[in-house]
Amino acid sequence: MKSLYDFPQAYDAVMNRPSSAVEAEVNSIIELLRHRDITEGRVLELACGACAHGLLLAARGFGVMGIDLSAAMLDEAQRRAEAAQVSLQTAQADVVSFDLEDRQFVAAIFMFETFPVITAYHDIVSHFAAVRKHLASGGLYVVDLGARRHGVGVGTGEWSRKKIPLPDGWVESWCEEFPGDWVQGTSHLALHCNICLQGHVHKTQDDWHLRVYSP
Repeated sequence: MKSLYDFPQAYDAVMNRPSSAVEAEVNSIIELLRHRDITEGRVLELACGACAHGLLLAARGFGVMGIDLSAAMLDEAQRRAEAAQVSLQTAQADVVSFDLEDRQFVAAIFMFETFPVITAYHDIVSHFAAVRKHLASGGLYVVDLGARRHGVGVGTGEWSRKKIPLPDGWVESWCEEFPGDWVQGTSHLALHCNICLQGHVHKTQDDWHLRVYSP
């Protein structure tokens, strides 16, 4: 089955990331770097999608490399970079274990609360090792982590059903919750979508197991 990540236009509509929030996060990243006397250099955006943060960082003078598993999202990132007239490099790679030629990034960023999709301890170790390998001495790693105060999910059922118009169609989405795994410390959530583009309906399902981090 296809993924929502195969349809960048629908992804933006369903996820609804306010541009003002992304800009505020980028400002915070730049401030963190300035505290370490870093005002230029290359930044690595992990699981970048359409590279929302990276594009703003590129516009502020940083070199940016974005990595993601979705070819469609990377293509959209390049399209948006061209439209914004900024330079952006991308590579299709798994954030758990990646190996790039550039090993001198001044910072790596993992945004949109995506880090919890890495659930296995050995994958977390592999991920941190890969990031460290690509950071310059004194480089900063910024992780956007949403604390889930309710702990591991125990509920079942569907929620948050909505239908959103698109320029050339519409997208209907809803979430399905399953009992989590208390031993593994993970919750389980599926995102379902019906995406209508130019009269054709595409069904997608993204199944997420999310490691729970509590304050």
